Amino acid sequence: MKLATFLHDLHFATEKVRPPDLEVNWDDAPLPYKLYKGLPAVTLPGEVALSLIGEQITEEPSLVQLGSMLYYAYGLTKVSQMTFGQGAPEEESFFVQSYRRAIPSGGALYPNEVYLYLKLSYLRQGIYHYDVAHHRLVLLREGDFDDYVTSSLGQRFALRDCFGVVFVSTYFWKNAFKYDLFSYRLQGLDTGVLLGQWLALADKYGIQASVHYLFLDRAVNGLLGLDGNEESVYAILPLALSPQQTGETTADSALTLTESSADAQEPVSAEQLVQSLQPLSHRHQIGSNARKDYPLLRQMHQAALYESTDCFVRERPFGAEKDGGKLRGKPGETEAAKDRLPALDFAEFCRSRSSPELDFVAGKLTREELETLVRRAYTALHYQHDLGHENNGCLAYCVCLHQVDELEDGAYFCAPASGLLTQRRHGDQRAELQAGMTLDNVSLYQVPLCFHIAGESNHLLERWGYRGYRIQQMQAGIALHALLLAAFSCGLGGHPLLGYDVASSDEIYGLPQESKTCLIQVPVGFYRQRARLQGSLHG
Repeated sequence: MKLATFLHDLHFATEKVRPPDLEVNWDDAPLPYKLYKGLPAVTLPGEVALSLIGEQITEEPSLVQLGSMLYYAYGLTKVSQMTFGQGAPEEESFFVQSYRRAIPSGGALYPNEVYLYLKLSYLRQGIYHYDVAHHRLVLLREGDFDDYVTSSLGQRFALRDCFGVVFVSTYFWKNAFKYDLFSYRLQGLDTGVLLGQWLALADKYGIQASVHYLFLDRAVNGLLGLDGNEESVYAILPLALSPQQTGETTADSALTLTESSADAQEPVSAEQLVQSLQPLSHRHQIGSNARKDYPLLRQMHQAALYESTDCFVRERPFGAEKDGGKLRGKPGETEAAKDRLPALDFAEFCRSRSSPELDFVAGKLTREELETLVRRAYTALHYQHDLGHENNGCLAYCVCLHQVDELEDGAYFCAPASGLLTQRRHGDQRAELQAGMTLDNVSLYQVPLCFHIAGESNHLLERWGYRGYRIQQMQAGIALHALLLAAFSCGLGGHPLLGYDVASSDEIYGLPQESKTCLIQVPVGFYRQRARLQGSLHG
């Protein structure tokens, strides 16, 4: 199969990439986390901040603060037990226990792993893996890797004032065992949701963070000791104290791009950097003995890799001419910034967020509430990144609504700049949307809002090659996180869905005429708590 055909099927014909008769071997399922063996480790404190309101990091984060960040980013937050009936009353029910995290994941499989390059006075400087199962840091490689990471990013970024760098990887088998080839789409979305969580955490702690999509993959994987065919880094997030905390000016910010110096550098290859490192051969465990090989996934992954820095220095970052080459941050005086509603306790969101399915209940919204939700979601999309185009790949929110005061039922486009809604189609769209769903796990007749996140239909391929697809999926994941957080702040819940008729949804909003397509569907509404036994896992 050609890669272009594979990407088309991933989006428009999902039945071709996940056979309906696929049998999942749950008895041989991989662990939801990676476990290293025989390496030095630092146990993170059990006490975790129960509220993040007013939590500002003014100097290097303490071990307690670092532990809290990791806990809320990707730690195990709760254990959930539920009982399901088999159908007939005389049949036995079956029991399911799962460990949950603060963010949603396709099938609750959590395919990502988190690594950190830390430069803190109380830790040995080097590369660490966040051991989710034991809430600790495992030291993989000790040393100063500022120059190495900077070279992997194409000399466009200096780490001099960063206290840490987060590497988010994808362990392919962790959801390929269930979703087959369709896992390639899920992995990008899951990664993006985790990136959105890190960006929100950085904002709550008052630290700077930026997302880097462009780097030398083999070089970064080699630094972490990863097998690029089994597990590979998808995104990098440097973390630094804000200029206000360090006393520096914005121009001296640790997150300033150095495009002029990058232009003067000779291209660097991944092979050059890998040859300068001592290879790692650490033992790790992920479970699952009968792993299946997916040649098409490997081919797709290899096509998305960058081997030289001249592959991704294609455009200057947006705003470079106006802002002296700096990464752009949140707008200062946009409509979104004027939303002065009470601050959300992000820790409460992490503890209480849920993905309602048949738990949605009918309810009505006002136009003001909807516009507030949209503005809040768009605000989070103004994050710092290393791509050379505005608006994060031209992502936009669209919504089909029902019984919203002062608004006629219909399909609307949400303007990125203002959050104002423009009607694209009149009337109640719920019947068409419900008919397009491949599963009956959500009743769209019970929700007032059904959002779609729209992006370029060519998946950024012209700009970034096959890497563009995974970049767009990560961007969509960040937009999904922003939408769920905004919905929670308005007392609503959302459930991300990929099992829907994309072509039908695109036509509802008239997106094909604009070379855009729906990337994910998210019903949003009121809900009741599901009946289950649930307990928190915080100290």
